[in-house]
Amino acid sequence: MKLNSYRIYKNYQITNHLDMTKKLTILLLLSFLVNSLWAQEYIVKVKEIGSKKYKYINVNGENQNETPYFDATDFGEEGRGIAKISVSSFYQIIDKNGEMINSDAIIKPIINDWSSVAAGFRDGMVITEINEYFGAVNYKGKMTVPGIYSKLTEFDGNHAIGIKDREYFVVSNIGEETKIEIKKIRAAKRFSEGLAPIKIKGAYGYLDTLGQVVIRPKFKSTGHFNGGVAWAKSLDGRVGYIDKSGNWLVEPIFLIGDDYDPESGFAKIKSTRGWAFIDTANQFTNLGVTNDYFNFSEGLAIKRENGRIGFIDNTGEWVIKPYFAVAHKFTNGFARVQVNGKWGLIDKKGEWLVEPNYKEIGNAILIK
Repeated sequence: MKLNSYRIYKNYQITNHLDMTKKLTILLLLSFLVNSLWAQEYIVKVKEIGSKKYKYINVNGENQNETPYFDATDFGEEGRGIAKISVSSFYQIIDKNGEMINSDAIIKPIINDWSSVAAGFRDGMVITEINEYFGAVNYKGKMTVPGIYSKLTEFDGNHAIGIKDREYFVVSNIGEETKIEIKKIRAAKRFSEGLAPIKIKGAYGYLDTLGQVVIRPKFKSTGHFNGGVAWAKSLDGRVGYIDKSGNWLVEPIFLIGDDYDPESGFAKIKSTRGWAFIDTANQFTNLGVTNDYFNFSEGLAIKRENGRIGFIDNTGEWVIKPYFAVAHKFTNGFARVQVNGKWGLIDKKGEWLVEPNYKEIGNAILIK
């Protein structure tokens, strides 16, 4: 009996010791994670009042580097941006300290259709034009995708769609090609969540990164997947929402449909009765949506009231009360907002991360 009691006691000691070891390990891991979170760095481009040049700061408003640029893009997650030192110069890859990264090619990035600002890094790659063709340079300055494509989409998930000699290819970020063995391709868009819209004859479907059609062409047009859901327009011109099998989650009965937001569970649509929000269970909200409501992004939607803008959650409650003259949707946990003609950044509690002191401001990007 004493021996059994002793064994029980020793087993208790061992178990207790193991529990303490686990607790200490968890505490150390939590400490490491907390310290890592504090060490995270968000960088944003800004243009000061009265200036024609951009510079970069972190979300605490501290100067990241003092070099002003005539043009600049948002940083990529890898800690690289694209900037012009002078009006006539080519773009250069820079790191977060403003140091130039040598590149295998002169960077001549694509200019967005709606803006004179060049598109920067996406998924660690920047598309650049070379003698009227397109290739891509990675964030280390290496031209891993040669300039041989008449068209090249942005990269997503390490893949893009390229056109060469009127043939379509899935192109990896290290330049590997997979020819898309499909006839009568008319158009293609970038990948999202591993699928890319492709137009064959007169209808859109989706293909995967192996170049195989996984959703047959049966749509007039399609959007990108977000949380496994994409909008699609039927051949008769009505909009609904599909899953990655191409099945309708929300039947195509709407005039307009915006991107689905997985965090709120809603997308903004317009029917013959007006605007509304709808979820993938085909349930409408009762928010009384009008033109003063914008689509959800990262769980919050912009709403205008009495000439001012704030943010609501998916129950219609104000999370950030209307205070701003202009606002953009939340991206990476922050939103660009304007007060008294000056721009700053707020978090999801409506607290200033960057005070409104700037003529222009970009998106805050978390540097890995």
